[in-house]
Amino acid sequence: MSVVDRESEIAQLSALYGVPLRQRCVLHVGDTTTQHWLKKYRGRDGEVVLFIRLRNGDLLLHTKDFYPAGVFRVPSGGIKIGEGLCDALRREALEETGLDVAIERFLAVLEFEFHCQGLVIPYPSYLFLLREVGGALRTIDQEERIAAFTTVSMPHLFSVAERLENLPPEWHDWGLFRALPHRVAAELLHQV
Repeated sequence: MSVVDRESEIAQLSALYGVPLRQRCVLHVGDTTTQHWLKKYRGRDGEVVLFIRLRNGDLLLHTKDFYPAGVFRVPSGGIKIGEGLCDALRREALEETGLDVAIERFLAVLEFEFHCQGLVIPYPSYLFLLREVGGALRTIDQEERIAAFTTVSMPHLFSVAERLENLPPEWHDWGLFRALPHRVAAELLHQV
């Protein structure tokens, strides 16, 4: 698979969809979380985070069958090594939601670093505001284990972030990681 010049790609997407906020995000995590992430995220070149605006203006959220009860978040998905951001966006949107999407705005690049006992795991998250342009809402990839969808209005993204930040101890590291994109997007979209 070919190597992607991510900085050139970011520059090209910035020219088309706006200059993203760039933010370094350091999370100190436990050993169990570190081992899980080393196993799960090895072979990925970061992730895309999909803030999909549906035709009614609300944002799409989902939950998975193993999440704590009542926890919803926006879809996201790993970028394959050598895969472009736009290709990852469209593939993940289709696999997780069945929807065809178009980019409205390049929101942010969150340069996560997971720190644990001297180990540093870099994991960039690329946040995009997308709009639904076709398809039918359903999960194509059943391995995603998506159990349900719901929607939230833009101002309520802050509430989604707060819920994720306050999960039980065994979900705390994951909740902080997942909350940050919601909080950043909420702040950026609140300014519009």
